[in-house]
Amino acid sequence: MDTKISTKSLKILLASLIFTGAFTLFGCSKNEHIKDLSNITIQIETDRFEQKLFSCKSTEDIINLSKSDSTFYKTFTEYIIASNVQFPGASDEDIAVELYKYISHQDMDSLYKITQNTFGDFRSYSDDFIEASKYILHYFPKDTINKVTTFISTFHYGAVYDQESKQFGVGLDMYLGSDFEVYSLLNPENFPLYRTKKFEPYRIIPNCIQTYVDTKVSEYIPTTFVDQAVHEGKKLYLLDLLLPDYHDSLKINYLSGQLEWCEYQEENIWAYLVQEEELFNSDKNEIQKKYFNDGPFTTPFGNESSPRTGAWVGWQIVRSYMKNHPKISIHQLLNNNDHMIIFNQSGYRP
Repeated sequence: MDTKISTKSLKILLASLIFTGAFTLFGCSKNEHIKDLSNITIQIETDRFEQKLFSCKSTEDIINLSKSDSTFYKTFTEYIIASNVQFPGASDEDIAVELYKYISHQDMDSLYKITQNTFGDFRSYSDDFIEASKYILHYFPKDTINKVTTFISTFHYGAVYDQESKQFGVGLDMYLGSDFEVYSLLNPENFPLYRTKKFEPYRIIPNCIQTYVDTKVSEYIPTTFVDQAVHEGKKLYLLDLLLPDYHDSLKINYLSGQLEWCEYQEENIWAYLVQEEELFNSDKNEIQKKYFNDGPFTTPFGNESSPRTGAWVGWQIVRSYMKNHPKISIHQLLNNNDHMIIFNQSGYRP
């Protein structure tokens, strides 16, 4: 299932992609993608939208907020919590009335207070946002990101990237820790255990960068397993470049042990795909469901396996291709939609 909502200028990452695990957050081995970016200076502004919103004492205050924070207010009411405040024919004042009712509910007030206990001071994340934004600017000089807005999504979204205003958004209520008791009370169809295990604050930065990556890898309709794998592999390789200090598990949204399972089973995974003639399987719905959808495991490999192994295989293909072609730039990679050429020239055959 597609886990993001996209508009012409907005990318939103569903909170279900957040994860946790008992692993090191940052890689320890030498990484060729780490750059000296000391010559790049970026300042990150943190806008605590939820604090402004919940300090409103009337509908008039809400209307004033819609004017003073017009850009994010529109994103917030039209996309993030649209189901809570929008209805057919609603005027701006109608939306303000509904939004005031929304923040006045005792459950929302309690949720707000809990998020402030956890994230009352968000400055500790500034350095990591600055570092990631430096890497973005290094590879994409037109993309200067210098603002992060925090909000409460009512358990809808964990990260937002707005292309038009070039800012990140963080849904604080989706980072309260996997042991936050309210998560267990949510609809298990939308919040199964394998997802609620992933709602940890240290995933804030990678999740935001993933929403950015989704804007750089163009929408694509794959025709085979290899096609889909390389498409997903491009995204993960771009995360290699933008988050070189982060553990691979944080890039592919794995829990503890799941990355290691793929590495240990790499030859077996490949042998199965070849034997079952899955590499060029053109049943898009079947391969998406079996190898690329998020879940607790990859169905053909059993319930002890890792999820989304198709994406992991694609990642290795693209890594191998780029290693074999060091003069190929990231822009050339992203613009190359001939995924069979990338696959054939990768030499990936574990």
